[in-house]
Amino acid sequence: MAYVLDTCIFNKLVDGAIDLGDLPSDGEYLATHVQIDEINATKDAERRARLLLKFAEVRPRLVPTESFVLGVSRLGQGRLGDGASFHTLRKELNTRNKSKPNNTQDVLTAEVALQNGFTLLTSDQHLAEVIAKYGGKVVYLRPA
Repeated sequence: MAYVLDTCIFNKLVDGAIDLGDLPSDGEYLATHVQIDEINATKDAERRARLLLKFAEVRPRLVPTESFVLGVSRLGQGRLGDGASFHTLRKELNTRNKSKPNNTQDVLTAEVALQNGFTLLTSDQHLAEVIAKYGGKVVYLRPA
């Protein structure tokens, strides 16, 4: 069993909205460069440091994204696919949440779970609904 951690999970852990004990313990945790990039883009230096420490504490194994998006993906950390599932998922997510600016990053993360049979861990209800609609495994962690 493997779990792909959405960036919002790290935020919820830092905020105390969820605890490490709330995460499934029957498999390994995975992340992509997207989570690291989003954490590094945090403007508040103290919060960014806390997020990086939490990321290090959780110790997810880094895996490549299944699609490559210019301006978002990193060379050597994303695969060149046909983009079909990426575009389908992003269109669906855009419809549900009015095209939030980080939908590309969310879909890159979620697509890793969907394409590899991993489980996505998220506290983003719209993303959870989209992945479930397309047959993916998802654990929605509702913040306390």
